Amino acid sequence: MSEVSEFSEDLLKVYYKRLFPCGFSLTTPLLTKSSLLEGNSASHSQEMYTYELVKLCPHKIDIGAVYSTAPKKHRAILPASFKPEWKELVFDIDLTDYDEVRYCCGEQNASSKSSVCSRCWQLAQSAVLCVDRALREDFGFEHLLWVYSGRRGVHCWVCDSAARKLDPVARSAIVEYLTLVRSGNSKKPVLTASSSGKQTDSAALEPQLHPCVDAACELLMPRFANYCSTKRGQDLFGVPARLDKILSNLPEELGLIRESVASDWLSNPSDGTVEVSIRRWNTLHAFLTERGRTNVLKQLVLTYTYPRLDVNVSTSLNHLLKSPFCIHPKTGHVCIPFDPRYVDSLEPSSAPTLPQLIDELGVRTGQETMGSIEGEAGKHLLAYKRTSLKSSVEYFEEFVKRLAPSDETERPLQSAEAVANGKNVPLTVPVF
Repeated sequence: MSEVSEFSEDLLKVYYKRLFPCGFSLTTPLLTKSSLLEGNSASHSQEMYTYELVKLCPHKIDIGAVYSTAPKKHRAILPASFKPEWKELVFDIDLTDYDEVRYCCGEQNASSKSSVCSRCWQLAQSAVLCVDRALREDFGFEHLLWVYSGRRGVHCWVCDSAARKLDPVARSAIVEYLTLVRSGNSKKPVLTASSSGKQTDSAALEPQLHPCVDAACELLMPRFANYCSTKRGQDLFGVPARLDKILSNLPEELGLIRESVASDWLSNPSDGTVEVSIRRWNTLHAFLTERGRTNVLKQLVLTYTYPRLDVNVSTSLNHLLKSPFCIHPKTGHVCIPFDPRYVDSLEPSSAPTLPQLIDELGVRTGQETMGSIEGEAGKHLLAYKRTSLKSSVEYFEEFVKRLAPSDETERPLQSAEAVANGKNVPLTVPVF
């Protein structure tokens, strides 16, 4: 996915005025507190909000926690009195954290002009499936909003009331539970899936993996062949250096077999009927399965494809995350919400772009003026229906409707900060 070819404030103003989905969210109990709305009646809040968005035209909108005092007033109070009170539990999955196991884009392919492609996007899709399952089944959370980041990752907003009230210690515990592979200064990930750090010599004594790990493997194992694929994935078994890395993950007691297999594979190229990486993966899979070494297979799959989470994003109450439906300034793509059940149909290259939406809208900046904003709330609400943003807005609206009844005893308030490039313009917005 290449960088954006057309991104301008003029187009962004049209987007904020006509398409940014602020209308229905202002009519729900959700996130209705905004510094933009203070001093204005409810009947005018949407118009004022839209007006301020167009006027300030933030290139980026980041959402943070709800604070004890409005962020714009924090200089007027003691620092100790200004603190975050609650925030959704959020997760950030960025493909740069997988650079050591993806070869099509990122640091291992300096010639690539793309930050993400269909070959490595599989990692994000697998991460969504694993994290979504764990949060719903293992922790009982219900209201999970998944959002494409606009470039090379995905964000998850856990909006359950219980999740919003978690302190940093509880958030850290959840992230630790979900973490199996860590990327640090060491190029080789450290896998912490089993209760034992050593691989046993006997298959019968293989350590029993945690049910969460086994559940993840059930999702990831069937997808690994595609990630190995020469044509559709990373060609993990076809390139000698990548093959050596794969085989280095086998335990020491399989050393002789590892050397024999490597020698045989490198001297016998594909016969053309089954591509080489898939054939070799199937061979290794059958060999280890027959010998009862399924944990070795699982460890290999987890090392390459298990979700890699940005811990600080999830644990810190002060961390900001891009708002749904904002425009990524480097790609022009919209940060669209999506249904995790259909994540395999989500491709970064197919996400709506700012120029595309303006063209679909049939409006260019020459027809837009600041004075024409007031009194057009209804037009704003309906405009998205004739663009490729339609399905994402409707999915988001359904999510908000499902969330509202669960919060009928409280009205959650959210603060946000819009950071305009070079403008230093603070903005608090009710986004979702």
